[in-house]
Amino acid sequence: MSIRTILAIMEFKTALESLGLATAVARAHDAHLTVLNIGEVPHLPFYGYGGHGYVEIWSEECDQRKADLAEVNLRMDQLLAREGLSYDLRPYLSSPEREDNLVARHAIYCDLAVVLRSAEQELESVEKNAIDGALFDSGRPVLYIPKAPESEVFGQRIAIAWNAQREAARAVTDALPFLKKAAQIDLLVIDPVVGDEEHGQDPGSDMALILSRHGLKPNVRIVSTEGRPVSQALLETAGEIKSDMIVMGAYGHSRLRQNILGGTTSEMLENSGIPLLLSR
Repeated sequence: MSIRTILAIMEFKTALESLGLATAVARAHDAHLTVLNIGEVPHLPFYGYGGHGYVEIWSEECDQRKADLAEVNLRMDQLLAREGLSYDLRPYLSSPEREDNLVARHAIYCDLAVVLRSAEQELESVEKNAIDGALFDSGRPVLYIPKAPESEVFGQRIAIAWNAQREAARAVTDALPFLKKAAQIDLLVIDPVVGDEEHGQDPGSDMALILSRHGLKPNVRIVSTEGRPVSQALLETAGEIKSDMIVMGAYGHSRLRQNILGGTTSEMLENSGIPLLLSR
């Protein structure tokens, strides 16, 4: 498996800041870069419903948003033209309610979707919808890059969050193009339960064997949460072994349940300072 087409999904206001990271990922894999540059349709104020004047103001704001998006797209085109990469740009103005479908429609035709976080606080709606659309509706893996990652060079020391579940197995396969370039691979077995129907008689050894057949030499590490949230245990362990990327299965339960209860995936997205390779 190789990565030949990358879809980078960006919120247009911070797209120019994020472009360098997307370019670096594409260059590392000698891949074509498609940039899906999304601007959100301005909200119609509640007092505008039924008011002709407010609708006109909203329409003018939409026109200005389109112009701003076009300007960013032009500047992005100028920057990428100097990079010597194969690329194309896709600027879209979209409502938040349709963003996941928009992303999914484009992500189906890529090998990897890259979501670049625009802020350090709560995820923006573009980012949430991009992750949902790519993971749930396109079948493609997502490389999530936090705002100002701890290092702009990542993928040299990769940690795999392993729980012997379907999503984690899919993530390992999707991550092979990265794993084959890594200098260090750590297989983090989370709270293993010994048994043929759980993590096996020797937790982690089965997946380590599979990876060895790809010419890889993972270090198997048992991680006990000891009352901590799984996300905290993962991030603290990754920090201790100086991982610069984490591979993990995403959303083991339904999207609705995750939205109501939170969960490890959501916590990792909010708190990780290093990129995450997510699959479902």
